Amino acid sequence: MSSDRESLVDALEAIEAGCRAVGVFPLETLSRTDGQALLARLDKLDQKIVAVHRRLNGRLLTTALDRQVPA
Repeated sequence: MSSDRESLVDALEAIEAGCRAVGVFPLETLSRTDGQALLARLDKLDQKIVAVHRRLNGRLLTTALDRQVPA
């Protein structure tokens, strides 16, 4: 479990590093085509993050509800 947690932390740190790199990139240097391609990729990444967020929220909600239901 510890290595799974470490892998998760490493993955999140990589995502944060990527966000920082994209955030400081001089967007004015992109062509219109490259800018549109970047937006498309960011949209796909956003959809994936939202899906994980929803799954985790559902899992946490289910766990909380299971604890409240008397056996």
